[in-house]
Amino acid sequence: MNAFVPKEEIAILRPNTLSHYFKDDAMWAPAPEKKRLGLFGRVAGLLRAIAELPRRQAVMNELNMLSDHELSDIGLVRGELSRVFDSGFVAQRNSERYAARAAVNS
Repeated sequence: MNAFVPKEEIAILRPNTLSHYFKDDAMWAPAPEKKRLGLFGRVAGLLRAIAELPRRQAVMNELNMLSDHELSDIGLVRGELSRVFDSGFVAQRNSERYAARAAVNS
């Protein structure tokens, strides 16, 4: 049985699962503008990336512990795990998911 359960509800029912790591951007949301960063902006970006490392490593460890069947349930294959934090991959995956939902709903 495939019952639709919103991600927000999953996050409430199972707070220790991966659902809170994957946040989809709305399809209609405008793309953020790229700004040219100065020295302080680049240093802040580097510090932000370093601060994110433990969280990213925890997500990768959690994803690596899942079986191939569990990964397919969330729409991933083991070869895509290294790209989970790649913004281009996430945007492509989200657009494919929205297209599939639109095709099912129409």
